[in-house]
Amino acid sequence: MIWSGTPVCCIVFSKEKSDKFHINIGLPQGSSLSPYLFIVYHCDVIHCLGAHSGHLFADDLSVLIRAPITETLSLIIENLEKEGTKVCSKIAEYAKKWKEPINIQKTVGQIFHTQIERSEINFHMNGQKLEIVNVFKYLGFTWTNKMSLKLTIDHCLEKVEKALVKLK
Repeated sequence: MIWSGTPVCCIVFSKEKSDKFHINIGLPQGSSLSPYLFIVYHCDVIHCLGAHSGHLFADDLSVLIRAPITETLSLIIENLEKEGTKVCSKIAEYAKKWKEPINIQKTVGQIFHTQIERSEINFHMNGQKLEIVNVFKYLGFTWTNKMSLKLTIDHCLEKVEKALVKLK
């Protein structure tokens, strides 16, 4: 039987192969299967980042670009802007190739630094300037530009205090 419009697939593991079956495209929002399938389908996205460190969890991608140790801040900033924009371009190309849209409005950059005042740094993706944030929530952690975990710890303590109140 041929079902028009629905893809036919099978699962191959080692030398075993399942019967062919039809699948509908897409999963419901919040599906527990969705993050696993996303990772299986896009596990190679990390390879397009070059030498930079990447972390993929479900459909969230985090990339860490380390600045080279140089004598001047202007060279560090120039390198970060160049590498950040290059990585964003590679991710955009990957997304276009695999027809996986990126919400650029939700894509941000964060600069970790020890200076009192951060220099202006610009990253671009598909010609659009990305927002540079001082605080960013990723996988339950609140990352600050000073690499402090204070906000995350405060949030955890608040949850513990609320739980204690309920127990009393």
